[in-house]
Amino acid sequence: MRAFRRFLRLPVLATTVLACAVLLTAVGIAIGPHGQKALFAVDRERADVALDLSPGEQRTVVYDNAGNEIGILRYDIDRQLVQIGEVPDDVLATLLAVEDNKFWLHNGVDIRAISRAMIQNLTSGAITQGGSTITQQIVKLRIVGNESSFSRKIREAVLAARLEEQFSKEEILEFYLNEIYFGNGAYGLQAAAETYFGKNVNQLDVGDAAFLAGLIRSPGIYDGFDDMDIAGKRRSMSLQSAQDAGIIDSEGRERFEQRGLPDRNRSPQRTDETLKRDYFLDEVTEALLAHSALGETYQERFAKVYNGGLRVWTTFDPTLQRHMEEAVLEVLPGGSNDFEVAVASVDPASGAVRAFIGGPEFADFQFNLVTQGSRQPGSSFKTYVLAAAIEKAGLYPFDTISGVGPCTFPNPPNVDYEVSNFNDNEGLVGTVQYAVLKSSNCGFVRLGLRTGLDNVVEVANRLLGRDLENSFRPYLSMSLGAQEVTPLEQAVAYAAIANGGLRMEPHFITRIEDAAGSVIYQHVPRGRRAIKATTAAWVSEVLAKNVVAGTGRRAQLPSGQPSAGKTGTAQDFSDAWYVGFTPQLSTAVWMGHPEEKVSMTDIQGRDGTGGWIPARVWGAYMTRALQDQEILPLASPPPPQRNSQLLYLSDETCAIDVDLGVERGLMQFELPCAMTVVDLEAGKFRAHPEANCRMTERSPAGIFRDEYLNCALVPTRNPVTTTTEPPPEEENGT
Repeated sequence: MRAFRRFLRLPVLATTVLACAVLLTAVGIAIGPHGQKALFAVDRERADVALDLSPGEQRTVVYDNAGNEIGILRYDIDRQLVQIGEVPDDVLATLLAVEDNKFWLHNGVDIRAISRAMIQNLTSGAITQGGSTITQQIVKLRIVGNESSFSRKIREAVLAARLEEQFSKEEILEFYLNEIYFGNGAYGLQAAAETYFGKNVNQLDVGDAAFLAGLIRSPGIYDGFDDMDIAGKRRSMSLQSAQDAGIIDSEGRERFEQRGLPDRNRSPQRTDETLKRDYFLDEVTEALLAHSALGETYQERFAKVYNGGLRVWTTFDPTLQRHMEEAVLEVLPGGSNDFEVAVASVDPASGAVRAFIGGPEFADFQFNLVTQGSRQPGSSFKTYVLAAAIEKAGLYPFDTISGVGPCTFPNPPNVDYEVSNFNDNEGLVGTVQYAVLKSSNCGFVRLGLRTGLDNVVEVANRLLGRDLENSFRPYLSMSLGAQEVTPLEQAVAYAAIANGGLRMEPHFITRIEDAAGSVIYQHVPRGRRAIKATTAAWVSEVLAKNVVAGTGRRAQLPSGQPSAGKTGTAQDFSDAWYVGFTPQLSTAVWMGHPEEKVSMTDIQGRDGTGGWIPARVWGAYMTRALQDQEILPLASPPPPQRNSQLLYLSDETCAIDVDLGVERGLMQFELPCAMTVVDLEAGKFRAHPEANCRMTERSPAGIFRDEYLNCALVPTRNPVTTTTEPPPEEENGT
């Protein structure tokens, strides 16, 4: 019986020997003309060529402050690395069944597959079949390229064997899964899973894997999602391979065959609103492209940002962003015609920019009103004048200043600067605090001059973070906010006041990791003292009273959380502001036309002032932002070192009214301000008890002459005229 069996094997053995002989002959014929090159490849490349399995270009992922993805940055390559353990076993098995079913057994080269391919190539007279293993494909991708020649195939085989000596099977397979191109810009299995199925790699199944395996050899066939026939046939072939390998049965194969093919790009980058490019992500991108930790040149930084596989953690708080949008909708449910609202919120303690509304839909506008929209701040700039008056001139909010208007100030070599109060209000004489409550224009121009405009420039530059190149100019109009600022600058400056005068550098990025997970940048908060803590406390107290009893009343928080803030309205109602803070958060709200200066004369039935829409938006937003948070007090100033004083300019005159009785009524006299006292209840100047008023009288002979009389005695006389000239010093000792 055994002899009979051996006899039966003889034809099989003979056939095998004959096949081997044919194969050896074929191999000899194939490599004969290339023998020298082949030997050189074996000798040189096994020793000299560096084998590198470092990842290829990858997309950068951006996260919010809680670690949730908010954006993807990439150029032409979309790749995100995955570990082999994240890939389902049956998906791996399917890919291997199609691409390299002996992967776990060979040492980089599948002799049987190569022999089969070589015979086919010899008979056809050209290279028509590859027979490459996954390891060989990696070598082709990274080293030898796509040249169609036998010497290239020999090099490929030699280096594939060496690759398997240096790296484990798992390392090779993981690299392959992350490196391979699947068409439509998707490199690696994760990007392919997202692009074609809108899934993560751990959600793939055999049907998905069969489709993707069909794309590997010719990934361009499905670019544009339009070649259904070829893609369908390739998926069927892959499913047959999976069934032959025992991964699925016939019923499973039939079920996957009935599944529709991908018909559009389903990547979250296209479908997830939270990952779409927006104003905040755009600011983060610009910050990355300028970040020194990513390279010395722009080209280096660009490559790392868009192809370096970075992981970027930001300051963005999506909850605050939602609260902002809800607040605007609450105050402006019907919209605001062609006008827009921009909002910026900053953490005073760290300088972290938490959220902002940068303008209309980003895809339509792409101009960030928060960081690029420089507009006149109006009276919200008076906060910086107040800070300079306290910091540099030693003044106090309880000092007295004239808010009477209209007022005129010399402005050589230009014409005199004429100022009116809001709505042409006459104004009163009162404390600096009162001037803030009434947002007195005449009062603050006087305060700026009394402080020194150079001092105002210095303090404003420090609070808003301006350098000499972008410095404010010491013009008379600066005290009324005639020089432009951005909402982010305002939020940061007011945050410095909330932070005891310490200005924290605003930032969007907290940490950057490279593709390997190494931290290449960690933000360390950097602060610079802009004003003294005592100055900040005085300013906070003044602005807190403004919320309770001044122009900022509509910004009050119903929780009882104290806040401080200031309104601002530019000329002709073209820009409206409310900027305010609590210890937890500083927020600037701006409203206006996004492209030009347009008067807002009918916003919900009235003029668009800072105390109308912006103050209400601020209050609605901050109410939401601070809900359930502990109520914190604002800083309190120390006891003052002196009593109140009247603030006036060296050449300034103050008007007093003298009652000449029922028949003659009031007559106005102009006195040097040093000769006056203030009646705070009436909001007017009164003559100092020792002050003399100058009168012109006519003698019985009809001759007019000047006479100086104690102002208290003026009602007993019958003056003809008054003048603004002070009496001679020898006649008036006051």
